[in-house]
Amino acid sequence: MMTTRELVQSYYDSLNQKDNRWQGMYSDDASFSDASQILNAKGKASVIQSFVPFLKGVAEVKVKQMIADGDSVCAIAAYKYVNPKGQTMNQDVAEVWEIRNEKLAKLIIYFDLIAYRNFMMG
Repeated sequence: MMTTRELVQSYYDSLNQKDNRWQGMYSDDASFSDASQILNAKGKASVIQSFVPFLKGVAEVKVKQMIADGDSVCAIAAYKYVNPKGQTMNQDVAEVWEIRNEKLAKLIIYFDLIAYRNFMMG
């Protein structure tokens, strides 16, 4: 049995290793959104589908800080993005997780969506 902290860390490890283990870590009723609700996915398939294109632009992700309290985890993750022109950008993102039954149930991310989208457009 993994702790909430270990579950979230193994999620980031999977993203960084570019394998698909992260997909199985979500609960069937998982939800994902950004703080403004511009991004909003409900259900495991929808959450996974929303991340797959995003991850194509992620060269690397590292957890800078993680705070776990019961079934809640807040992680500050440093993302390194690569756009279609091969340029790179670093962005720190706050990600707040809720864990239920040893699965990732809810994720809210806090980041500059406009800066990310502008960078990826080149």
